[in-house]
Amino acid sequence: MMKRYLITTADERSWKFDRPVLFLGEWCRRYARKHIWSEMDAIVAAPHGLGPGQKSRDIDYVQMLAGEILIELTEALNKFHQTQHSERYWNIVLGHWLQRYVAVAFNRYHSLDQALKDHEIAGTTVFEAREYSIATTDSLSFIYACNDDQWNHVLYSKLMAYRGDVELNLAEAPLRGVKGFRHEEKRPDGLRPQIKGFARKLLNMIGSKLVRNTDAFIISSYLPIKEEVKLQLALGQVPQFWRSPSFQRTLPDTDLRANLVLNYGKYKGFERYVLWQLPEFIPTCYLEGYKSLVKTTEALFWPEKPRFIFTSNNFDMDEIFKAWTGSKVELGIPYFTGQHGNNYGTLLGSQNWPERTTADKFITWGWTDESKNNTPAFIFKSVADRPKAFNPKGGLLLIEVSPPYMLGPADDYYEFGLYQEELFRFVESLSVRIHQQLTVRPKSDFTNYSWSDEQRWKDRSPNTKLENGAAPIRQLIAQSRLVVHSYDSTGILETLSVNIPTMCFWSGGLDHLLPSAKPYYELIKSAGIFSDTAKLAAERVSLHWDNIDEWWESQKVQDARKAFIGQYARMEKHPVRVLKKLLTQNAKRT
Repeated sequence: MMKRYLITTADERSWKFDRPVLFLGEWCRRYARKHIWSEMDAIVAAPHGLGPGQKSRDIDYVQMLAGEILIELTEALNKFHQTQHSERYWNIVLGHWLQRYVAVAFNRYHSLDQALKDHEIAGTTVFEAREYSIATTDSLSFIYACNDDQWNHVLYSKLMAYRGDVELNLAEAPLRGVKGFRHEEKRPDGLRPQIKGFARKLLNMIGSKLVRNTDAFIISSYLPIKEEVKLQLALGQVPQFWRSPSFQRTLPDTDLRANLVLNYGKYKGFERYVLWQLPEFIPTCYLEGYKSLVKTTEALFWPEKPRFIFTSNNFDMDEIFKAWTGSKVELGIPYFTGQHGNNYGTLLGSQNWPERTTADKFITWGWTDESKNNTPAFIFKSVADRPKAFNPKGGLLLIEVSPPYMLGPADDYYEFGLYQEELFRFVESLSVRIHQQLTVRPKSDFTNYSWSDEQRWKDRSPNTKLENGAAPIRQLIAQSRLVVHSYDSTGILETLSVNIPTMCFWSGGLDHLLPSAKPYYELIKSAGIFSDTAKLAAERVSLHWDNIDEWWESQKVQDARKAFIGQYARMEKHPVRVLKKLLTQNAKRT
């Protein structure tokens, strides 16, 4: 077997051009740099974690291990900070980060392990990174870091040094003086966002004078603003539109981190590695900056003893909200969370997400399962019946998903390449007549990625019209006779719930679903709403194109649609009345 030089990221300063190389994954080969890597003597290692049933097993394992580590971490962090917080508290504060961390470590460890088993490696280049800390400032920065070439290069360098089975060739210059990955939040441009921000501050400044310490605390409910105002009035309080303030970002302190001690001695292999590595990776807001974070929460003008806390969004990446909520929960204040988009009740692993396991009540969009704290309600984003907002003589709208952050246990980047091919296959299967009426809508933030989505479309299908995100999605839907979703999305629930003609397709079929969800997806599959190949979806578009209404209003399609949304996107004519009852019943402090 020929020996090859290992390349772990797209940072070309670590590449070798004068010998055979092995790219660890497709993420190393940026599309915009094809003219460079296509000339190299190179192969790409096989993707990890995509075999039959493998994703399900890996998700179960990662979440099981994250649960074990949470127990260890609770003890270690309490000792580090001289606190006595519960496991539930720490799960609220950093549970999402912990699950992502274990998944990322699992992916990087096993991708490398598989490549070393399949190939003979002649060595690899690592950058001198004595000043580079792998710790990010918070959980959001960690997500962004997972797609950063330098951060991943350092991660793989540390992993290979830990393993000791790859020859490391040091390159001193590239990261000299670089302290680590730092994500800078982009402020929205233009006058309109500034006016909105000022108006929000003014309203909160006025409203804060009228807020009572026992008012319910509602933040990012996912309801339309009009309905949220009505809900707060129905609760007998002045409407408030809370937002968490910024908090002081803290740099990593290597010496201080040595005091965070986890018991990894009883573990072996990957499990030992993931525990051993954690003190280097944990965000600074949970370690060096934790006391400052808590101090910020103590200075908030939020209700001191709220009737309850409710959010459908801030439970993941809002560090201020999570630390504040954790402290209130330990005082016995009820904590309620609501469904944020699709995947809940359907996606493998979603049953263990912290917003479900830590809340006193998790309010869904209609479904329920064996979890005692699950409470079925309605789709928050479409809270009342509305007239159909589409044009029976309009065009065809294809909605894309953004390229992924590399956060899962499987090779998300490779999978997205398969997804992209499905998009091309769908478009290429359309007739010229329908293709001329097609608009492809990438996610509005698609230009922020290194996927080169726009260039890929120009190279593969130059006559396809792309809408770059300038037009509101509702406007595009209103101009279309048929909306096609290319992934299992919240958009499907939204368009189906308001009876807009909808089709969807994706590769992989129903393998990503919980067993309880599959019968409902089979219903929309049998009605022709869902197709498990792009070619079949295109054939169905062509079949019904000249009379969408006849197909869409047929009893089979409507029966399937109603059964599906009855489970996952239930409509409600009196949303405020229903939600008030769900939030106030049994909302007694323990």
